[in-house]
Amino acid sequence: MNQDRYLRHQLEIQDGLLSVVEAGQGPAILLGHGYLWDWRMWRPQASVLSAGRRILMPELWGHGRSGVMPADTRTPADLARQMLSLLDRLGIDRCVVIGSSVGAMWGAHLAASAPERVAGLVLMNSYLGEEPAQKRMAYAAMLDRVGAAGRVEDEIADAITPLFFSADIQTRAPSLPLALRRQLSGFSAEALRHSVVPLGRVIFDRPDALAVLTVIKTPTLVIAGGDDRARPPEESRLMADILQAEQVVIKRCGHTATLEQPEAVNAALLAFLDRLEWGPPARSTALTGPADC
Repeated sequence: MNQDRYLRHQLEIQDGLLSVVEAGQGPAILLGHGYLWDWRMWRPQASVLSAGRRILMPELWGHGRSGVMPADTRTPADLARQMLSLLDRLGIDRCVVIGSSVGAMWGAHLAASAPERVAGLVLMNSYLGEEPAQKRMAYAAMLDRVGAAGRVEDEIADAITPLFFSADIQTRAPSLPLALRRQLSGFSAEALRHSVVPLGRVIFDRPDALAVLTVIKTPTLVIAGGDDRARPPEESRLMADILQAEQVVIKRCGHTATLEQPEAVNAALLAFLDRLEWGPPARSTALTGPADC
């Protein structure tokens, strides 16, 4: 890690050790990454958004360098309370929250429960409704198998990986599926059994929370991947309608939009931040340096 560019904190948050990577100075943006990734899922965005802003990228429990998930974490709303504690620890009164997948789930709960702390909200590749029964059963079986084995077996990785990308990803960007498989093989048995698998159950067994969207009044943007197999764009459209918010659908894009279509994601985020007047006007400034931290 280039120490002049990125800084890592490891903070005790509600009986857990949470890893947070940050960059830049200015108005704060809290970025919530998706399940099975880590802060580097946001690297293409952090390198642009951190020009004139303070970017905070917490890593999910059991992911990256974060510790074991606290035992009282049972719903995405609990994750939101933990992130609110993180803001308190860092002395941040107000921020923009940008979340992908589960990051958007807890982001919505945070905006609903502490509206005075959230200046703007972006929900990306996510859905606040209940997981469809067939998907929930399939994911539960996968989690059972991973927990029993203490590793993500090749057969499970083969089933999971296509859910994160558009169908033509092997032709356009074969390095991305490889990166995900490295992530999957890099989890220790302890992390899988005590954090990653239990967190998966929090995500996929979540209660229907679409009603939470009705109380969110902060400016909100909904982003969907046009080819997202895990979270079809119709789900995002339903949330955008409830929120009466703008929806952006990114073509040739699956579930991991931040990595698969970073330029389109960056353009949508910068336009949203410009409307909020959150930081300097959009410009082509980027950080450089290695991805490891």
